[in-house]
Amino acid sequence: MSPTRRHWMPIGTFSPHTPAEGDQHQPSLRFYTRGKWSPDTDIYEISDGIVIIMDIAGITRNEISIVLENNIITVSGFRKEPKLPGTKAVHRLEIDFGPFEKRFRIPDYIDEHRIDASYENGFLYIHLPRQQSKKIDIE
Repeated sequence: MSPTRRHWMPIGTFSPHTPAEGDQHQPSLRFYTRGKWSPDTDIYEISDGIVIIMDIAGITRNEISIVLENNIITVSGFRKEPKLPGTKAVHRLEIDFGPFEKRFRIPDYIDEHRIDASYENGFLYIHLPRQQSKKIDIE
């Protein structure tokens, strides 16, 4: 279940027709809420480090915050609920809205000074490069 909300309708309750006047058929809906939601995330290990990909469609770059503190990256933001004027009924709601947050502990071998992020087509990409070997000269 979604941490923010989930409207659930058992099979057979969706009616594609407009209810006739006096039609008392109401679908079964359940509502759950827990505050912040957590975006779907994939994490890949690549040759030069780690890549985190988060699915956060519908959010602008300015609504995303990425903070690194004590080897923990916190990604947070807010997705606004779309306004649909003239809505007569809701048949399914699965998209999470409101504040979100996700945290990741990064390994010690990551070079925190070279971490970068990009946002494209609703996906946030965070690249965590490995520390480069440092050659030590002998005097």
